[in-house]
Amino acid sequence: MYHLIPRGSITGAEITSIFLAYIVPGILIGAGFALWYVYVFLKSYKPKKADDFENSKYNKDVDMRPGRIENLERGNKTIFKLFVLFVVLILLSLLVYDLPPAYGIRVAGAAPSAPTDAHHYMDIKVIGYQWQWIFIYPNGASSRHFVVLPADTPIQFNVTSVDVMHSFYLINVSKVDAFPGHYNYIWTNITETGEFHFECVELCGLGHAHMRGPAFVLPKTQYESWLNTTVHGEMVEKFHLDGYSENYGPNNYYNGTTAPPSAGA
Repeated sequence: MYHLIPRGSITGAEITSIFLAYIVPGILIGAGFALWYVYVFLKSYKPKKADDFENSKYNKDVDMRPGRIENLERGNKTIFKLFVLFVVLILLSLLVYDLPPAYGIRVAGAAPSAPTDAHHYMDIKVIGYQWQWIFIYPNGASSRHFVVLPADTPIQFNVTSVDVMHSFYLINVSKVDAFPGHYNYIWTNITETGEFHFECVELCGLGHAHMRGPAFVLPKTQYESWLNTTVHGEMVEKFHLDGYSENYGPNNYYNGTTAPPSAGA
């Protein structure tokens, strides 16, 4: 349930509404099919006696044989047409429902709550690699294993990967795929301070489950004070502020043969 409840984000509620728009009808339709199968089975099931097999005779004109198609009408065409129409209507309804919020989440300025000027966004670059995330801040400093964000600030994540496909999910806030050699953009505005969490939700190898960490959301003045203590091109390894604490430890799944993306790259 933690993943389904939007918390402290303008875009989180929209993402959750899209998810529920698909998952709820899917569950209901799937349950309906399952009950229908049980009903048809119980209605058509007729136990046979042992002597029925002994007394039955083979009729080559009636029984199915390899290479021969039985000349029989099967199913109900009216029911099939109604079913196809039902599926088309459901898909069109979902398309009409989710296009506006999906477009508003992906495209800066498209949503009513988003600023229309791209210069009002704080750009944070997100780089995925096996198996960790690197966050590069506007001043060129970076952090790994954790990220620090300002509250009540429109943020645009510029997400990419240096090896395989990943998917960056800031839980209850925003989600976007990370492709090698390509940037995907997604915006958000987190309205609550506190500790959020991010993770990779695209299976990417042995250390996939370890591509996660905390996101510390601070009041804007505190965030700016913290950012001023960082240095362009350097990796921030520790974060301690008002009860929040994080030390970047060794990555047990990094073998050291290939250097990860450098800070400020």
